[in-house]
Order: sequence, then structure tokens, then C-alpha cells
Amino acid sequence: MSWSGGGFFGSAINAPARPAPSIQAAPANQAAGVAELDQLRERVRVIYDQGRLAEAVEAQTTVLARAKAAGTCRPEDFLFAGLMMHAVWRDADGIAILREAANLYPGNDVVWENLGVLLLSSNALAEAIEACEQALALGSHSANVLDCLAEAQQRSGRPDLAVESGRAALIAKDRHFGAAAPVVALPATLPPPFNPGRPEENVIAYTLWGNQPRYHVPLLENVRIRPHLFPAWSIRVYHDHTVNAAYLGELAKSSVQLHPMRLAASEPPHRALLWRFEVIADPTVRRFLVRDADSLLTVKERVAVDAWLHTDFHFHAMRDWYTHTDLLLAGMWGGVGGLLPAPSDLLRAFRPWRVETNHIDQDLLSSTVWPLARQSILIHDSIFQPCLGSVAFPPYGTLPPGQHIGENAFVHFSKAG
Repeated sequence: MSWSGGGFFGSAINAPARPAPSIQAAPANQAAGVAELDQLRERVRVIYDQGRLAEAVEAQTTVLARAKAAGTCRPEDFLFAGLMMHAVWRDADGIAILREAANLYPGNDVVWENLGVLLLSSNALAEAIEACEQALALGSHSANVLDCLAEAQQRSGRPDLAVESGRAALIAKDRHFGAAAPVVALPATLPPPFNPGRPEENVIAYTLWGNQPRYHVPLLENVRIRPHLFPAWSIRVYHDHTVNAAYLGELAKSSVQLHPMRLAASEPPHRALLWRFEVIADPTVRRFLVRDADSLLTVKERVAVDAWLHTDFHFHAMRDWYTHTDLLLAGMWGGVGGLLPAPSDLLRAFRPWRVETNHIDQDLLSSTVWPLARQSILIHDSIFQPCLGSVAFPPYGTLPPGQHIGENAFVHFSKAG
């Protein structure tokens, strides 16, 4: 699933990583001046960018209260507060905040957009659709509105409308990101032939941290079935010290390539999602696939990958559900090794278009990889094709109704694993 309700919130302000001064709450009856409020807003951004969510929620609540008392509220104050509440799983509070904003700023399409996001996250589908349609009626050109609309429509039993909204979202994103200059030039030569005899050079890359069964159980199952389903490939896991040592030992016994990683103290936890992208610039890797740890490898994607390997395209992507409305899904793409720079270089070239959340992997791909990949890519698409040159999946390995490539596979396991 490419879009999970964490979309665009407010303007794309990413404060530089630096120590954040402590925030002292002022008396409730003391209205902060405009300059003081601006400083406070900036401090909240710093705290949020460092991943200190509990502090950020408290600080943004202070900002909103002071701004109300001073009569200097901005739509962004409400939007950022809504983001905070969503980040700490308090969607009901976020919805209340954004409903208040919609009453204060009824002509602000971004407020309606983000209200729709939180309503969808709370399964209030009819209201989510209404909020998204209001944003569009106010002139919104945000592809995120269309993302939200597509998911709400599909879950409401209107897949026909979801396909229309999803196509529109993909086209809008390509129009926005596809026009950018690629970070590197596409090689004039054809990709090297795939070598099934060197599985260590053909890598399926994952990110892993923590010890949640949702990720550990499916990943271990992928390790078990890999020799049967993807024998010409090896599995690589980029992980940190929070993963249980015994579990890592189990992976190592199955010849999984283990790559220890560590986040800088100033980086938010969701930056770990980018670890698996390290594979793209590894000089020892000839072909790579990037996947999600909670998704099972399938015959359907094996056949699709094989179809790609028999073409001259440098990149491969898949879309297999109504929420797959990103140009490149972070866990459903692959390519020829050695073409792209390292993730750290991509981050330096990255121009944020929305506040950074756990969608950083999707956003980074759209902004920095898509302009290059779109020049030489095979896209298999079971929902929106034909769209941006996508084609149907090969007619083999069909999954049961309601299942798709990239889904959370843990729901198919017993609690005992």
C-alpha cells in the first residue's frame, strides 16, 4: 500500500537539524507577540524533524493556544497540529482541530484536503470523500487529494471511480515530478544481461528495525521460499541494533546478507525506511529489487520481474491495488545497479514538497528517481493501465481476489506465527 493516510500536511518546511531550545509555556492569559510566536513555530519544526513526537505535540498545542489568544492564528498552525495528532495516533483530536480550521478558513483547500486524509484514516469514508471534493471544488491541484479520494472510493464500493481518481493522481504527479532534470544521465548503452548464475549480484533489499512480528514473520517466510521462487537472487537486510540478535542469527544461517545501519541522533526514525535504498549504489550489485518486510514474495511478481529482465528497460515498477497511486512504490520497484547515486546524495538533491513524514521514501523516489526512471521503465499495472505507459501483468500467477502484490501479509499468519 503506497498511501496510508499520512499525506500532505501544511507547507513543505523542513527545519535544519540542530538542537532545539526548550519551550517554556507562557501563562494562558499572556498573548505572545508575533515575533515570539514565529520563533516558537520554528522550534516546533526542529523538534518534529528530530522525531521527538511527544514533545512536538505538546509544543504545537502551545503554539495553537497562544495564537488563538493573540488572534494571530494561521491555517498552518491548525494543519501542523493535525499532522501531530495523526503521527501519535490521535486522529479524533486531529479531525476536531481541522474541522475548527475549516470553519475558520472555509476557502482553504489545503485544510479540506488534510481533513479528508484524517477522515479516511478514521474510516469515515463518506465524509472523507466530501472533504476531498470540497478541496477540488476550491481549486486544489494536489495529487494527494486524488490519492485520498481513490482509496475512499474503493473502500466505499466504487472501484470504477477509484480508477479514475488514481489515474488522475498518477498523471498529476508525473506532470509535477517528471519535468525535473534527472539527477544523473541515463546510460547510452543497454543494461547488461541478467546473470542468474551470480545470485550474490542480484539483490532483494529490505529494511528492518525493532521486533514487530508483522515484519519478522513475513520476512522469515520470504527467506524460506526465496530459494524456490527467486533462486537467482539473494536477500539483503539493512538493520539496526534494535533487531533481536537471535532473529538476525536465524537470517544469517539462511545466507541472508546482513548490513548493520545506524541513524544519526538528529534524524527522525522514519529515515530508516531509506536504508534499503543503499543497494542502488552498491558497486557489487548488478540488479536490485526493493521490497517491504511485511509483504510476501509471489509467483505473480516473479513472473513480472522475469518479463522485465527480458527487456532493455533499466527500471521496473509494479502497481497492483487501488492505493498504488505513487509513481514508484518504495517496496515494489527495482533497477539496474550502479546507475543511481547513494541515498545520502539523493537526499541532498531532494526538494521537499510537503512536511516530512513516514512517506519520505515515496517522496524521495518521486522527486529524485522518477525523472530518470521514467525514461526507461517497464511498469506492470493491474488497476490503472494504460497509464504513463503501464502494461498489464503477464497472465500467470494470479492472486486470489482481494490479495495483491505489496500487501501486509502478516494478516494471513496465525498469531503464533
